[in-house]
Parts: sequence; C-alpha cells; structure tokens
Amino acid sequence: MKKFCVFCGNPPENKNMEHVIPQWLSKYTERFNEECHQKTVTDAKIRFRNLKFPACTKCNDAFGKLESATKPILLSIMEGKPVSGEQINILLDWFDKIRVGIWLLELILAKKVDEINPGFHIADRMGQKDRLLMVERVEGNPKGLAYAGTGTELFYNTPTAIQLIVNDFIFTNASEHGLVSARMGFPCRQKMPIRDGFQPIEVEVMPGRNKTSHPVVMSQGATPFKTLIYQPIYRNCCNIPPEENPYNCEYVRNHSYDPDNGVGGIFFQRTNNQIHYLDAHETVNLTPKAQPKKNFDTIIRNVFKLQNYMMENLYTMKDTDPKLAQYIQKQILLNKIYAGEKLR
Repeated sequence: MKKFCVFCGNPPENKNMEHVIPQWLSKYTERFNEECHQKTVTDAKIRFRNLKFPACTKCNDAFGKLESATKPILLSIMEGKPVSGEQINILLDWFDKIRVGIWLLELILAKKVDEINPGFHIADRMGQKDRLLMVERVEGNPKGLAYAGTGTELFYNTPTAIQLIVNDFIFTNASEHGLVSARMGFPCRQKMPIRDGFQPIEVEVMPGRNKTSHPVVMSQGATPFKTLIYQPIYRNCCNIPPEENPYNCEYVRNHSYDPDNGVGGIFFQRTNNQIHYLDAHETVNLTPKAQPKKNFDTIIRNVFKLQNYMMENLYTMKDTDPKLAQYIQKQILLNKIYAGEKLR
C-alpha cells in the first residue's frame, strides 16, 4: 500500500504525522495513553496516541490552525457557553476533517484502501456538502472518547455520517449533497444516481422554496435534550452563470455567510421545533440538557439510521447495476439490524 497524505492524498512531502483523533482531545478526555476499544476499528490493540498517519508537513501545519480554532469552540459548547454562527461554521469544518480522517483510518486498518481506492481526502471534502450536527448529552457519563457508525460497508463506500462521543456529549455529524438544503428553503439537487465506485454524477438543481420546513432530517425534532444544527453548502454551483444559477436569489444571499463561494449560513433548532437562522456574529447557547444514561444505546443507533436515510432519500438506484443495487440493499439491511429495527 502506497503511503499518502491524509489531507491532500499525495505522497507526503517532508513527512509529518497527523493524529486522526487530535492529541488535545484525547488528552482532555484522559484517553491519550489508553487503548481504543472500538471493535469497528480493528481487532488489534491500539492506543489513541498511536492513531496517526502520514501527512505533508505543510498540510499538517495548515490544518493545525483549524485544530487551534476549534478547541475553544467545542469546549464552550461542553461548558454551556454561547458560540457564534461563525464559530459553528469552523466547528463543522472540523467535523468534516474528523469524519473523513476516521474514514481513511478505517480503510487503512481494515486493509480496504486498495480495494476502495479513496476518491478524495480531507482537503477535498471539507465544506463541500450540506452539513448536519446533532448535539446530545447523557447523565453520569465518565471521561471518555469514542466514535461510532464506522466499520459498516455503507460508511466505507459513502462516509456520510459518524458519531463522536466526548465524555457525556454525543455529537452526530453528517454531510451530503441535498441533506438539508431543500428544507432550509435553498435550491437543491435531485436524487443522485448510484454508479460503480459511487462516483458523483451531475444532476439537475431544483429551485428553492425560500422558507424553512420541519422536520428537516429523518423526522428528527429538537427537544431540551437535543440541539440540531444545519448548514446548506452549494460550492459546486458557484460556476453556473448568474442568470442561470438558482442560488442567485435574495433568499439565498440573505441566508449565506459567503454566497460567492457557496457557503450557506447556520440554522439551528433548540428546545422547540422552530428553525432559527443565526447571523455570523450572533451567538447562541447550544448545550442541551442531559438525558438518562439508559438512552445512550438509542442515541448511538441513530447514526446507522442516518446513514440509511441518506442512502435511501438522497440517492436513486433507478438505473443502478442490479448486482450493485443488491449489494447496497444488503448493507442497508445490516444497518437496520445495527439500529435495532424490527425487520419484516
């Protein structure tokens, strides 16, 4: 297996090492020297401090700035302090980095890199697709660090959703084209056809409704125990001529942080199911109340449901090769088992 930089995908220049799970986070949770017990990672015993892979020194230094910016934001949420829309945008960049980094880690540890041949790396995927973040807490969870939703065939092929468990907080993160745009009132792609290799295919973009709609994803609603965060992303549509671009409208411009580069603004739901738009410098407390620890398993199962939701609602297998379609349906069925769903 050829070595590659986890950020750019090229052979590492002036080779450095990137901790896929940031050192500051594993030290904060007192897990830096502890074994990672995720069965979906590897059967081998491996410590958090050793979850590191080659990177270019230049790339590692650049993404180190993202880590430095993210640390106080994540800690503010966990300490019940308000954060701004601009800070949440940075946090979602970081979750893109974590999700794709863990995906590459999984492929390497499962010896699937040559089999799947990653079509992108961290720098390719950050801030490229709609984003979702669910923030939840459970009572009495001790210090700890783990992640869930990986190791499934759906995640290997389309790394769309993952969970990061940090002490008593559970962060469920997802990203995909069309995940939240339509329900945020933005233009949105039609369902994407699935082809071999899960390569993206250009599809028609439909005009937006210019208003938000609830529920947004998977019938999930906000409660005092769950905060929902959404961000439409439309970078891939920025090169469309203005007169033909459905994103070139007042609603999108008024609800974007950087419309020229396709970066939508932050929307959130807390306590009730009203969807709020957050200006870049406006602040909000996103910290939910802690729920009973008995709900932990139910929360974890949501990541498998979310992976299935995206495969079934954002993609179409209308013209998919029958063998590939059968393979995908099998993986969806396995995810339903992981999610504890009753099968007919």
